[in-house]
Amino acid sequence: MNAVSNPLQMGPVWMHASEVTRVKMKYSIWHEDPPASSYPPCIAAKTAGLQSQAAEEQLLLNMRKALMEEGLNISKPEVLLTIAKKMEDAGAHFSFSRFKRDWKNGSGLEPFRNDLRQARFHNIGRYPTLTIHNLKKAEGVILVGYRPYEILQQVVERAIEPDLAE
Repeated sequence: MNAVSNPLQMGPVWMHASEVTRVKMKYSIWHEDPPASSYPPCIAAKTAGLQSQAAEEQLLLNMRKALMEEGLNISKPEVLLTIAKKMEDAGAHFSFSRFKRDWKNGSGLEPFRNDLRQARFHNIGRYPTLTIHNLKKAEGVILVGYRPYEILQQVVERAIEPDLAE
């Protein structure tokens, strides 16, 4: 299920996701200029995360929009740098010069490698996969595949339930 070995296979997956979520997507990217790898954008997100979690989340959102809505190839460094520069220009608490320096010296690589190690540790090999864990109780759950919102809500509520009683 959802096994993808080349970029062209992503087109049908995106078409289905677009229908299910009712979100417009430019899925023609997968045959016009497909990203060669998901690693560069992941590393870019981790590089932004060196500044703050908010910066990481904002860059991730901006990369998703660039890929899904604008059809930009986010595996290209020049595209990633343009997206990051726009964050600073938009007044986000984000230093593009620091991002560029950290990107060039590979500072985001180790946090990215840690994520890969974590995925291997949990035998995550399919998408979508969502991990939810309660650090206080050292417990968690891994959801593989698409789930209705109600199921996701129940899992999150169960994960934080002990914290609500405190």
